[in-house]
Parts: sequence; structure tokens; C-alpha cells
Amino acid sequence: MDFDFTEEQRMFKDALRDFMQREYAPIVDKRDREGPFTREEEIEINKKFQTIGIGIDPENIKAFLDPVLFGIMSEEISKVWTSLLPLPGMGALPAIFAPLASDDVRGRLIPRLEKGEFVGAFADTEPEAGCDTSNIRTTARPEGDHYIVNGTKTWISNATTCDTALVNVKDTQTGVQTFILIEKEISPFETSPLHKIGWNASDTGEMFFDNCKVPRENEMGAILKNASARGELPTVPEGVMKLFTVMTPNSALLTIPRAGMALMSVGIAQAAFEASVNYAKERVQFGKPIGKHQLIQNMLYEMNLLIETSRLLGYKAIDTIVKGDPDARRLSSMVKAYAGESAVKVTYHAIQIHGANGLSQDLPLERYFRDARMMVIPDGTSEIMKLITGYTILGKGFSAYA
Repeated sequence: MDFDFTEEQRMFKDALRDFMQREYAPIVDKRDREGPFTREEEIEINKKFQTIGIGIDPENIKAFLDPVLFGIMSEEISKVWTSLLPLPGMGALPAIFAPLASDDVRGRLIPRLEKGEFVGAFADTEPEAGCDTSNIRTTARPEGDHYIVNGTKTWISNATTCDTALVNVKDTQTGVQTFILIEKEISPFETSPLHKIGWNASDTGEMFFDNCKVPRENEMGAILKNASARGELPTVPEGVMKLFTVMTPNSALLTIPRAGMALMSVGIAQAAFEASVNYAKERVQFGKPIGKHQLIQNMLYEMNLLIETSRLLGYKAIDTIVKGDPDARRLSSMVKAYAGESAVKVTYHAIQIHGANGLSQDLPLERYFRDARMMVIPDGTSEIMKLITGYTILGKGFSAYA
């Protein structure tokens, strides 16, 4: 089995690591304490990412369509500043469909994408349907050449700053769930911020759709049908497209972000581990560096083991996505839970190794711990991930949440 990246992937990883150290490592601790990014800051971040080829513009979005590059991106960005990743990560989903939409939509959004001025959101979770995305209540009622959308979405990244959202709805005529591309400028909706324990600089909020009038041509099926007629379907890896033929669209869509979430956890844990190794060498207690104490070495062993196993399982999940293997659902769910819980344990140990200094806001340990605690909830709680894993192991008829 080959565990090595290709030369191109290694170059991407090295360039991204250098970029994060240069642009964000010097400012992360101070800026993260100031709260969510403004839209202006998010546009500046988008433009900076574009300079290294990972923007969500049509030219650079290929990095988000490549599961391996997305995994590398998830780990390296989160190792420095987890709050940055939901901006392009969630924005990529509506950005993929915007260039395939009608001429009117493309005329407004493509220039914005190209200039880095597009902020997108993926609106799935609801107050009454968190992990239960099969039971959403946001509706889209056909009315002439429009849909009338009503409902509430919650815990949505980029909610209050986005200009365009890809929204999960239920068609009242067919009873089928689908996604609709909603532009705030054309189809206004209200938002409200939410405050949370971690990812402090990432904007999170609620979205309220009250008789929101959206062109029917913005529905995902219509977008793909019209794009196909024009011969303009997105260049999605063959394996990823194959997943849509062996599972529901929502399950297929979530395999990549769940594997990405796992590698975000790895990035956080790796940063906490490296800080702990350095501290264990430098901090002297009882006349010797604390790294010479057995309990410290045992904690470092456990931390290192959890990180290595999470990373390996994360890239194994990504490998199944690349191949279009149906096992991608089981592995991405499993590693999302395992790596998230592992990051919580690793950052807990990191604070213990640092003692009182680990509690101080002058060091990033408390930020690592808060950000790690976030990882076991979004895109499916650890408990739901374990139930999905159990269902995929046992097979049809054994769903614990149906």
C-alpha cells in the first residue's frame, strides 16, 4: 500500500503550509479573540487564497473537487487557524453550481467568483432536524416559474455574510428533497448570528426564509439538466460522481466534508502535540525537563498514536471517495467521529502538559481545545456517525434512527 503523496500533492502541501505560516500564524491568536470575520475580511481571505490556487473561483475550485487536495487543505489550514476553513469549504458547494446556472445567475455570480468577492453558504441543518436531514421542514412550493421557500436553517457557516446559499428544501408538489441556489440580492432572506465555544472567527448563524421567491431554474436538478444540454457539466472526479449512483445525493455530498472534518481534527491535534513536545523539552520541574517524567511521555505516546491513526483512517476514507467505493460512507462517518474525539483527547492532554500555562489565553492551547470540541458536532454528531457506521456494517433493515 502506497502512503506517499504525489510530487504535485507534496508541492501543494508545502506551499499551503508556507502560506499559512506567513499570512496567518502571526495574527491568529489576537484576531481569533475578536469574534467572527466581517464580509470585508472574508473577501480579503478569499483573494489571498486565490494567490496560491485554492480559491472558489472557476479557475481554482478544482482543489475543492479533488478529495486528496481537500484533505491536505483541511489539515494544513486547521493546524494554524481552524476558523478559516468554513469560509471556502462551505462556500465551495454553491460556487460549484453557480457557473452551471442560468445566464442571469452566471452574469451576476461569475464576476464575483473571479474577483474573490463571492461568499457562499451550505444551508442544511434545521432547528427541528439537526442530524436528521431526511426530515427537513424547509419547503419549496412551485408557483409558476418560481418556488416559494419557507423555513429556517440554523448553525450555518457564513450565514450572516453570504450572498448566495445552496439550500436543502422539500418540494411540496413531489415530496422530494432537493437543493436550491438562493441569491440574497435577488431572493432576500433574513439572518441572525449565533455564538459558540470554538471557531471564534468563523461566522455562524441562522437563516430565515419567509415566502422567499426563487426562480425554478435555480433548483439543482434544473441547473444540472440545463448545464448538460449546454455541455457544461462540472469536471468532478469520476469516483465522486460514482458515489451519487450508489447512495442518496445528500449522503454522497457529505462524504467529502466528513473526511475533511476528520483531517481538520488532525490538524488541530498536530498543532497541540507539537506545542506539547516543545514544552516538554523546555519546562523544568523537580530539577529536570518534564519530558523526562514517565506520565508526560505516556501522554505524548497517546497523543501521537491518536493523531497517526486518525490521519491514516482519514486518508483511507478519502481513497474510497476517489475510487467511488460505497464504503466511503462508512469510513468517512467513522473517521469523522474518531478523529474528532481524538482531537478532544489530544488537546486535553496538551493543556495538562502545559499546566496552568495551558489555561492562559497568551498561549494557543485553550483555542486548540475549544476548536477541537467543535469537531464532534457539525456535519453529524459523533453519536450519529457511529449509528451510520453500525448501519453500514449490518446492512438494510438495521438503521437505528429510522
